[in-house]
Amino acid sequence: MEKKARRVCLLTAAVLLILFAILLFSRQKPALSVHTAAAGTQDIYNSVTVFGSLIPARTAALCAAESSVVSRVFVREGDFVEEGAALCTLEKTDEAAFSAADVQAVLSAVQEQADETLTVDGNTLTAPFSGTVLRLPREGQTVREGVPCVLTADLSSLRVRAETPELYADELAAGQKANVTLAADRMYPAKVASLSPVAVQAVSLTGSTGSATVETLLDFSGEIPSLRPGSSATVKIFTDHRENAVVVPYEAVCQRGEQEYVFAVRNGRAVQHAVTTGYLLEKLIEVREGLSGGEDVILSPPDTLESGAEVEVLP
Repeated sequence: MEKKARRVCLLTAAVLLILFAILLFSRQKPALSVHTAAAGTQDIYNSVTVFGSLIPARTAALCAAESSVVSRVFVREGDFVEEGAALCTLEKTDEAAFSAADVQAVLSAVQEQADETLTVDGNTLTAPFSGTVLRLPREGQTVREGVPCVLTADLSSLRVRAETPELYADELAAGQKANVTLAADRMYPAKVASLSPVAVQAVSLTGSTGSATVETLLDFSGEIPSLRPGSSATVKIFTDHRENAVVVPYEAVCQRGEQEYVFAVRNGRAVQHAVTTGYLLEKLIEVREGLSGGEDVILSPPDTLESGAEVEVLP
């Protein structure tokens, strides 16, 4: 009788244990079905795009030391002249009222921004270097003291002058690489040569002001075909380069409080990684800290997902 009672107790205990196990198993959360993507690596280039035009690498403006009348002109605009060649002769004249031609000469001088402005003593203006004559006064025209009246340029070497919005100027530095795109989508490599130390704000004739810009000069890195000064250019300047940067899809990054996280899958379970993100690309985001690359990261993780939770990766 005692043995029978003992067997009944053991059988009852076994049944209860099985029922407890079944109940415990039934209360466990089912594996969460997730989609994943691999954390990849790629080179990242951050850039700033600005607009400009081609200018001669060297220009010089000539001014008369005294107000004079042009007595004779020896060359024409567009002519190539050797260094020291006579361009025109002058005869001293008394001061006279400003004419429309004088006003235009002053405006042209402001717009040209030559690399060198030379004041010439004597009655003959000569070429300061071998190059092309871009602007020249006419015979009988009055030239004013200190106002450029001749402009010459070396067209054998061109560079790009771009106006960079003040907002992006701090990202630029001499030596940065760039791509210059000209007409017909022709692209040429270049480098930033220099940036103006001051920002300039354009003022219209109506008194309104535009946004401030910083003049940026770029030199071409290799040989370029014959191009025309004044041609427009689109300039893409590379401000940063990150080699083998870790990148993940935007959907992989979630925010919890002030910290960003990515969940990776390891041995069938979610593993939470605190991350620091960087550049935003078209479809990817850079992860600067927290991942090494190659991890399978969960896309669009739910807010309830916790590290260690069982997950099932969907195809």
